[in-house]
Amino acid sequence: MQLFETMMPTMLAASDPMDHVKPIYWKVMDLPENSVWAQIFGGPGLYISNATIMSLVVAALMLALFPYLAAKARKSPVPTGAHNFFEAILSFLRTEVFRPVLKENTDRFAPVLWTVFFFVLFSNLLGLLPIYYVIQLINKYAGTQIPNFWSAATSNVSVTAGLAIFAFLLIHIGGIWEQIRIAMDPSLDPHHHHEGAGHGAHAHGGIGHGAAAVDQDHHDHHDHGNKKGLAFPVAAVVGFFKYWWNFAPHDPWWLWFPLFPLEIIGALVKPFSLCMRLFANIMAGHVVMATIVGLIFVAESVAMRAGVATAVTLGTPALSILELFVSFLQAYIFTFLTTLFLAGAVAPEH
Repeated sequence: MQLFETMMPTMLAASDPMDHVKPIYWKVMDLPENSVWAQIFGGPGLYISNATIMSLVVAALMLALFPYLAAKARKSPVPTGAHNFFEAILSFLRTEVFRPVLKENTDRFAPVLWTVFFFVLFSNLLGLLPIYYVIQLINKYAGTQIPNFWSAATSNVSVTAGLAIFAFLLIHIGGIWEQIRIAMDPSLDPHHHHEGAGHGAHAHGGIGHGAAAVDQDHHDHHDHGNKKGLAFPVAAVVGFFKYWWNFAPHDPWWLWFPLFPLEIIGALVKPFSLCMRLFANIMAGHVVMATIVGLIFVAESVAMRAGVATAVTLGTPALSILELFVSFLQAYIFTFLTTLFLAGAVAPEH
């Protein structure tokens, strides 16, 4: 019991549940006070945070894991073990999440969306490992000074903000590039295919009318196929302005002006919601866990402390399972919403 009482406050970081989700900074190098770099980084030193270190750990893990799985897949077409696990996730995301909304654009964006999903997932899962507490115990009883960098990268708002900014750029650059592609190759414009289908749908009353509609549809496709695309410099300008013109309803044209600012606000709110949802859910899980375990040391009597400890011991595994579920759920939600927003940017009705 004495050992338990000695170790647990250490593991709880001096009983403050916020300690292991607070950002920690280490100075990497000194910068001249009057240099441009000092102005950019806000001081005479260049610092690195534990969130940055954990992001690099996640990136290194992905760079090591997925090339290995790809090489294994090339050698053996039958998935087994970890290969089977990850292939099932990749296949599910592609067929059940990406394809229903991205349709013909699925394969263009699937790799980057897979990357986003696994980066968020691994960041969440690594934070569940008790490495933080292990480092604290080693430092206390071995007299070492190992920097306690371990945490969930996504429990830091700077990381989730970076992910949200990346999603924002992916959505709108993807939408602009889609308009540039259409300007360079008009046959990619899905609006024409919809119109062509409409000609056939209006055929009624007899064979002659149907044949006329088919001939008209074929003629429209032929004319559209002969329409020349623009050179890239011109297409880039046209695509850029066309994307923002289609960003808000413009029928009639003057309606665009009052609605465009509202659409801009909505476009900014979407990544903000992605950022705060992921940050709040992951941070709250760690804080709640530490707070519940810390209740043991709030109890005044030994008997009360034993009772609370029993309840906490039984409840903590359930909370750990819940955190594991939340880690997968939040990675899925972040990727799913990013996919929806991206589909809205590249879809013809955008």
